[in-house]
Amino acid sequence: MKKTPYFCANEVFTGSEIFRVASILLYATLLFHVSLLIYTKSLALSALGLGALVFLILLLIYAIARNAWPNQIRPNQAALFVEMILATGCVVLLPLHDQMPTLPMPWLIAIAGAFPLALSLRTSAIAITLLTIIGYAISSHLGVAPGDRLPDVFATLCVGALSTVLSQTLAINRAAVQQARTNERRFTAIARVTRHAFVITDQSYEIQYANPALQEVIGYSPEEMIVHKIKPEVHPDDVLVHKEKLRFLRDTPHSTIFSCHRSRHKNGHWIWLETHGHNMMHDPSIDGLVFSLEDITLRKNAESQLYEETALLRAVLDHNPAMIYAKDTKGHFTISNLSFQKLFGYSNEEELRGKTAYELLSNAIEIASQEVANSVAKRIESQDRYIMDTGEPLLNLQGKGFFHHDIDRWYYTNKYPLRDAQGKMIGVLGITQDTTDRREYESRIEYQAMHDSLTGLPNRRLLVKHLAAAMQESRQQKSGLTLLFCDLDFFKSVNDTHGHDFGDKCLIETSKRILTVLSSQDFVARFGGNEFVILTNATLAQATVKADAIMQSVSQPLVFNDVVVKLEASIGIAQLNTEHRTPAELIQDADAAMYQAKERGRNRIEFYDAGLQSKSSREARMDVALRFALERNELSLTYQPKVSLADGNVTGFEVLLRWNSPEYGLISPTEFIPIAERSGLVVPIGMWALEQACRQLAEWHARYPSHATMSVAVNVSMRQLMHAPFLTEVRRILDETNILPQTLELELTETSAMANPLQTIENLTMLKKLGLSLALDDFGTGYSSLAYLQKLPLDVVKIDQTFVRGLGTNSSDMEIMRLIMVLAQTLKLRTVAEGVETQQHIDELKRMGCDMGQGFIFAAALTAEEAEKLIRTSHRFLAE
Repeated sequence: MKKTPYFCANEVFTGSEIFRVASILLYATLLFHVSLLIYTKSLALSALGLGALVFLILLLIYAIARNAWPNQIRPNQAALFVEMILATGCVVLLPLHDQMPTLPMPWLIAIAGAFPLALSLRTSAIAITLLTIIGYAISSHLGVAPGDRLPDVFATLCVGALSTVLSQTLAINRAAVQQARTNERRFTAIARVTRHAFVITDQSYEIQYANPALQEVIGYSPEEMIVHKIKPEVHPDDVLVHKEKLRFLRDTPHSTIFSCHRSRHKNGHWIWLETHGHNMMHDPSIDGLVFSLEDITLRKNAESQLYEETALLRAVLDHNPAMIYAKDTKGHFTISNLSFQKLFGYSNEEELRGKTAYELLSNAIEIASQEVANSVAKRIESQDRYIMDTGEPLLNLQGKGFFHHDIDRWYYTNKYPLRDAQGKMIGVLGITQDTTDRREYESRIEYQAMHDSLTGLPNRRLLVKHLAAAMQESRQQKSGLTLLFCDLDFFKSVNDTHGHDFGDKCLIETSKRILTVLSSQDFVARFGGNEFVILTNATLAQATVKADAIMQSVSQPLVFNDVVVKLEASIGIAQLNTEHRTPAELIQDADAAMYQAKERGRNRIEFYDAGLQSKSSREARMDVALRFALERNELSLTYQPKVSLADGNVTGFEVLLRWNSPEYGLISPTEFIPIAERSGLVVPIGMWALEQACRQLAEWHARYPSHATMSVAVNVSMRQLMHAPFLTEVRRILDETNILPQTLELELTETSAMANPLQTIENLTMLKKLGLSLALDDFGTGYSSLAYLQKLPLDVVKIDQTFVRGLGTNSSDMEIMRLIMVLAQTLKLRTVAEGVETQQHIDELKRMGCDMGQGFIFAAALTAEEAEKLIRTSHRFLAE
């Protein structure tokens, strides 16, 4: 347990602490004195004296314990007073012993000097008075002369008073010291935790004191600054002003300074310091200059960033072509950019700030138009009040200018509510843009979007829009509405022969001619390419007259750069009826009529027939259904035998494609193949058929090795042949099925082969290099140039059934057949006759030297199982 030290140079003792030591000394001295007297005088104490001595010993022990454990033994005022009475009693009792040669007064004076140190002021006064009375009474009892008694009385009073004063003084001093230490600890704590650095220097600016925050500010610890006398470097741009302020502070008593400057941190970078200096050399406890330092680098950076952002915002505002402004809740302008200021004739924001819309308009609008200013100002004020009352923006406000110089210009305004950080309404923000150029541009864009760039006529989009309105109006007024669909015949040949620039000139002139022969009420549009559409409120008879006039005008010769061309037109006419729900349906009917005109010879007029639509709709639906035919396994292959006319053996099969549609049933190839050609589906379908046929042939070769030379013939369209990956795909199929290339025969019709003979020769030559057999199908129905025909790498010529059917009955067909056979023999080509149906056909073909035949007399198209049966049995077709 920690004990209180008897003496500490840094401690201020109280009267109670001195009393604990003084009481021990008092009791110990008194005991020593009594013990010495008893020993030297050989005294024998009475029972009363012995009791007093025992009490004195107990008091000594108690005093020692009290001093040793002050926190546990802490007597109150009453206990101290009782202790004083007991000590006084011991002192009084001992001299009353007849043999004790001692007087009590010195010890009573000692008690008067000791106990007031621990007693309160009032209790001390009572104790001193009581001790004085007791001492005087004992002295009288012992026969001390009055002259000798009075000094003891005065001594008792003086010692007691001094002890009391000493106790009070010590208490006051200790409280002062404790307060000082408390203040010092508080200052130290504040100095340690504050982010401000406090520095005290002498007149030479040498640091005498610095708090720990100094290290956080400039990086140097107070010890480094004081011991090494470090003075932080001030930025060269700030050093002169800073030194001048320091000199003023040092030389001017009671002065203060404020400085904001840059100082170098211990790490080497510059920091901003905000310094407050105070001259306190007049205060002896400080005797120096006191500085408060704060690192404001972050604040300076934030201020710099804020300044830059403000400057950037100002630049954005002033360089923005839109007119931007803000107003407070009373309608006074607070912010405006240059565009807005210039509009009203102001040069800066200050001139405009605080004014109202009415004041701006009154100053800007002519005197004669003050009513306009009032009206516009009221409208603006009403808009602003609505925004502030509802908190909702007003968007897309459009209107024309109200100055004489911008009366024809259009402006577009958005207004938004302005709120402070707490959400309170503080004004209105307005953004006004001059949209005149944009509106004009949009008008031009809209015109370009709705009109043909070449002829200037309305285009398809505007036609549909106008037609929808005309259909509605026609039904409301129950008037007639007729659509003419005009297509220039063989216009592609004009472009191919004379170039597209020449063709464009023809289209421009044709559009002018069409407009010339029609009335201004008729609507003429270029539908696309060389197609024109005319919408007229006329009956069919009147529309026919207009169509005749168009055909006559278009058919007049066109002359450009000494080149003369003559165009013709096919025109389809459809009249609006109750079944037409959309413009597209009416256009579709007129288009169908136009195609009918082309099919019937071109350069003519045809009216819409419902049968045309039925056919067109069926083809459109079939086109959609055909797109899913492959994945739904609706397509299949059949095989028609190719028979040697010499011995009746089956030499191979022609693969024929069949489509069994759930919706349309079994569909003839002559119906769906043209649809596939137009849509491009013939490419994937044809490749599927080729691969399936090769796989089937590979199976037959594997099962029947004796028929290893049997071939299959697969029809190939020109679209397939021109398809870039076709050659690669054929090579892949040959590799995967492992069939002999010469057993695969590709058939190409004469018409398609001659459509692009040069490209056909090139592609067929590459196929021929793979080892395939190539055949020209339907020979005799097209127009073949012998120059190209002899260059085609063909192996087989298939004679069309049209000529075979006339054998034996039609001399012309027989003559053509002989010529074909001679040509084939000359070119060393094998021949296959299609459509062989009678024995007479067989006889004539054999007589002419034809190699093979196909037809119903042998077999119709067979399934794979039926064809395999012919192979398995080595069936031979013998002539009867």
